[in-house]
Amino acid sequence: MLKASHLYHNGTIICMDSRRSVVSALAVHGDRILGVGTKEELEPFISPDTKRIDLAGKTMMPGFYDCHSHFIRAGMYYGLYLNAFARPLGDLQNLDELAARIKEKAAATPKGEWILCAGYDDTALADRRHFTLAELDAMAPDHPLFLRHISGHSALCNSMALKTCGIGPKSVAPAGGLFKLDGDGNLTGLVEEPAAMDYVLKFAPQMTPELWLKSAEAASSAYLKKGVATAHEGGVTTEIWNNYFNAHAAGIIKNRIQLLPRHGSFDFSLIKGPHEPGRWLTDDGKLVLGPVKLFQDGSIQGYTGYLCNPYHEVLDTNLPEYWRGYPIHTPTDLAAIVKKYHLDGWQIAIHANGDNAIDDVLDAYESALRAWPDHQRRHIVIHAQTARDDQIARMARLGVIPSFFVVHTYYWGDRHAGIFLGPERAARISPLASALRAGIPFTNHNDTAVTPIDPLLSVWSAVNRITSCGQVLGPQQRIPVWDALCSITIWGAVQFHEEKIKGSLEPGKLADMTILAENPLSVPSEHIRDIQVSGVIVANDLVYGEY
Repeated sequence: MLKASHLYHNGTIICMDSRRSVVSALAVHGDRILGVGTKEELEPFISPDTKRIDLAGKTMMPGFYDCHSHFIRAGMYYGLYLNAFARPLGDLQNLDELAARIKEKAAATPKGEWILCAGYDDTALADRRHFTLAELDAMAPDHPLFLRHISGHSALCNSMALKTCGIGPKSVAPAGGLFKLDGDGNLTGLVEEPAAMDYVLKFAPQMTPELWLKSAEAASSAYLKKGVATAHEGGVTTEIWNNYFNAHAAGIIKNRIQLLPRHGSFDFSLIKGPHEPGRWLTDDGKLVLGPVKLFQDGSIQGYTGYLCNPYHEVLDTNLPEYWRGYPIHTPTDLAAIVKKYHLDGWQIAIHANGDNAIDDVLDAYESALRAWPDHQRRHIVIHAQTARDDQIARMARLGVIPSFFVVHTYYWGDRHAGIFLGPERAARISPLASALRAGIPFTNHNDTAVTPIDPLLSVWSAVNRITSCGQVLGPQQRIPVWDALCSITIWGAVQFHEEKIKGSLEPGKLADMTILAENPLSVPSEHIRDIQVSGVIVANDLVYGEY
């Protein structure tokens, strides 16, 4: 009989298994779990060499899953970009305060050098509008300025940035992107969608290998502090792919990372071997192959989400009154792209916020599944924010998993109700209860760096649906704490075909655990977001905090 190298005991151990087991001890051999139960039940595994770890009443859970974010980019944005975050994510309240911050940065930056900013949110500021191009030019007349929107789907550029990139009123943006014009055909400074934003950033100072390592280190630290054992890079370019392997070789990455190659921005010849989801790319399982990533629309708060019915209120004066957003691909093109990846064996994850975009994605998935039936492929709809009940039912029938961005109810809930969607649609944004009733093992995510990594905030939001102004948004879509915890543990493993080795604390699974100061099943639900992460264990190695 194998003997335990470690015995964790005297704590509350929430196994997140199908029996909803809660035990007091867990035995580990090497990097795998040997057994769970009471200390007495695990005595056969104990030897004189077993290291006994007293949890001192703390709570142990499976290592948290971050089910969609941009790991290494999060380290880059928070560490290397000028902070342009408005409340409640930051402290800015109006355009004047942001302009003053950019002017201060410009004064301290040599002329001609780029100023890169992240976190800008026009609808969170009192002015509720974008800067004009003239205003952008006035605050940084001698510097190319790139002001990234909080949604990650648009940015503002001043004239010097546009000129540096060779962008004029008649320039054609890359496929899937836009260089926005006003009613007179003049550039507004707004560029939309990753294709157009990436085009601009090609002319900005490029990340060096050293900066990529710094970003990876910053991200790993930030994610571990919030209990994340398995993180997510939801859109890997060729450059990012190579730098992940550099960071791994340098021993910087302490979490496990799912890598999702991004359609149109990735050299797929770099992937050797089968396209099996969950396949380890490194011997230690720190880098793991995820689905291929596509976009079908943008963001609701950026007015680029593709809705069936018009936005409730349109603040952008350059948009028509009955604006519904727009798709990235035509339905025909999307179906062809999806079918190709599906037939090549890929799991597919497609970003879709608006219900019209979700229709397009489900049509494409259904067509591909008719061509080659495989309902265990578990294709994903990322965000699925405005999914209707008929779409949820269709996902269940197709074996499609939605990964929800439920913290939207906190960060943007009041604006969804008052501006973007109106009260009725906002009340069912991120419809977790509908998905739960349909029997779908959905997940939740933070889409970091859009919002800070914080799985327990996702749990809190799923259970309470309280906005930043203290209102309850759609109480009928609240779910129980247990199911919310499933969405950041075992259902994360299911989403990525890893349920045999992760997601719950059971014999034979990897010893990836998160230790909490309090039990989320026993504290008042309003307090869940305040629970502190005491430690994170990956492959039975304490990589953050303490036992």
